[in-house]
Amino acid sequence: MIGEKGRFLLRNMLKGFLYLGVLVVLFFLIRKSFTEQERLEWFGTIYNNPLLVMSIFVGSEVLFGIIPPEIFMLWSLETGWMGPYFLSIGLFSFISYAAGYFNFNLGLLINHKSKILKSSNKYIQKYLDLFKRYGAFMVIVASISPLPFSLISLLGGAAGLDKRKYILNSLFRILRYFVYAYVLWLIQT
Repeated sequence: MIGEKGRFLLRNMLKGFLYLGVLVVLFFLIRKSFTEQERLEWFGTIYNNPLLVMSIFVGSEVLFGIIPPEIFMLWSLETGWMGPYFLSIGLFSFISYAAGYFNFNLGLLINHKSKILKSSNKYIQKYLDLFKRYGAFMVIVASISPLPFSLISLLGGAAGLDKRKYILNSLFRILRYFVYAYVLWLIQT
């Protein structure tokens, strides 16, 4: 029988795969409905600028994952700008992991100096309540699901989560990138 933590993990993983499915359907609808020239007219300045795309990706990952990483995976798969696909996925996953680690350390730094743990912001409070309920397990769930990984990392540091536990649990982030990238690659080919 699956316990409360298992149900929480499963529910969020299913949300992640549902979200991935919706994203893939949208990708193929756009690809089928519009010519390459039309797509380039819309996204050309960003689409053809790897430095800009990587800057947006890094910014998004540091700022709590504002843009879903699967969009960048699809960009890499479609353009090949970053070299071999799975090498670029390795780079993306490392950047995401590093952004989470940065936020975790930022959380440790502000642990006693900030009111983040007493915030009345509904967004932060929602995840803080979940973090209090699930503890270090929350880092695993955020690593492999659409939950905001960097925010959970920040809250983990602010809540005083053991650094070693954080480092080990957040390695699932890299696994998530490769699993999602593999699914996208299978669908694309």
